[in-house]
Amino acid sequence: MLADVVVGLDVHLKTNSVYVLDAQGTVLRPPQRYPNTLPGTQQLIQDLAEVLSARDAQHLAVGAEATGWYWWHPFRLIAESPLLRPYTPTLYPFNPRIISAFRRTFSSPDKTDRLDAQLIADRLRLGRDLPSPFRYREVYARLRLWTRQRYHVVQDLVRAKVRAMATVYLKASALPILQPFGVALTATSREILATYSLQELEALPLKDLTDLLDNLGRHGFRDPEATARGVQEVAKTSYPLPEPLRLEVEGVLRQHLATVRHLERQIRDCEKEIRRILKDLPPHTLESIPGMGPVLAAGIISELGELAAFGYDEAKVAHYAGLHWPRAQSGDRVREDTPLTRRGNRYLRYYFCEAANSVRMHDAQYAAYYQRKYAEVPTHRHQRAVVLTARKLVRLVVALLRSGQVYEPRRT
Repeated sequence: MLADVVVGLDVHLKTNSVYVLDAQGTVLRPPQRYPNTLPGTQQLIQDLAEVLSARDAQHLAVGAEATGWYWWHPFRLIAESPLLRPYTPTLYPFNPRIISAFRRTFSSPDKTDRLDAQLIADRLRLGRDLPSPFRYREVYARLRLWTRQRYHVVQDLVRAKVRAMATVYLKASALPILQPFGVALTATSREILATYSLQELEALPLKDLTDLLDNLGRHGFRDPEATARGVQEVAKTSYPLPEPLRLEVEGVLRQHLATVRHLERQIRDCEKEIRRILKDLPPHTLESIPGMGPVLAAGIISELGELAAFGYDEAKVAHYAGLHWPRAQSGDRVREDTPLTRRGNRYLRYYFCEAANSVRMHDAQYAAYYQRKYAEVPTHRHQRAVVLTARKLVRLVVALLRSGQVYEPRRT
C-alpha cells in the first residue's frame, strides 16, 4: 500500500465516522464523527487536507462500505475536491461482506461506529485484494442509473408474471398445459383473459373467436382457427370456479395483468433513456457483435466505465463481474466441483449473461460453444452454458473495447 494517509469511513444516513491512520497504522488524529451532509463532508475534506499538508503526504486512500448510496456523495466530493487533488486520492468502495470477513480475524466482539471505521482503515492499509477504485465520470454515472433501473424493473416484471400465472391457473387451469398461444402471457392472451370468462369463450362461435384472435394478434397467428380451437379446449377442460369466487379471481387477475403492462412500459421507457445517453459516450464497437443491441452494450459499458481501470485485462473484468470459479486445493487434493463465485458486480454479470444468451442465438461460433457446454452436463444445462458463454464473451468485449475494431466472425 503506497498511501501515506489511510482513512476509514463508516457511513450512515445521518453521520460518517472517520478513522485516520498512516501507512504503519499510527493514528494521526482522534476518531471523529461528521454529519453526512454537504457541510459535514466539506469539513471532513478541510480536516484531511490539514493532516496531509502537515505530514507532507503524497497520496491519500479512503475506504468505506458500499452501503446503499450513503457512501456515494462523500466519495464524489472527496474525488473532485481541489484541496485534496494534490494528494491523488484513491477511494475504495468495499463490499460489506469483505469487511465482515475481516472483522472475524479479530477477537474483540465489540461493534461500534468508531471500531467499524478503524476496521475499514486497517483493511485498506493491508492493501491486498482491494476493490476497483471509485471513479466519477458523469456520463457513465448517468447511464448506470438507467441500466440499473432497467435491471430492477426486469426483476419486478419476472416476479409479477409469476404471480399473474398463479392466478391464471385459478381461472384457466388448462392454459399452462395446452398453451394455445405458445407463450402464456402474450398480449393477445392477456386481452382474452382480462375481458372474457371461460363460459363466454366456450359459447362463442368458432368463426367469431377466430376473427377476434386474428384481429387482436394483428394477423400474426399462423393458424388463427387452430388457436381458437385451442382456446375453446382450454375453456372446456379447465376446472370451473363457483360464481362468486370466479368474479374475485378475475378481478385480481386484471390487476396482475395491469401491473405486467405497467412494468413493460417502464422497461421501454428505461431503454429509451439508455439510447439517449448512449449517444454521449465515446464511440464503441460492441454493437457490431450479432445480438448485442444498444441496451445490452450500454449495460456492460456503464458498469465497466473506462477499461483502462482494469489494465485491459479480461481476467480482471471477469473477476469484477463475478464470472469466476475459485480454485480449492489442499495438499494433493484439488476440488473438482468449483461453483461460481458469489462475489462480483451483479449488474455487470446480468448484462454479460443476457448478452451471451442473445449473441449465441445470432452467431454461429457462440452457438456452437453454447451447445457444447449445454451437452456436457445432465442438470442446469442452460444456466451453466449461458454463464460459460458469458465468460467467453468477456474476452471479446475487452478485445473490442481495447482495439476499437468491429467484430468479425471467425471463418470456418
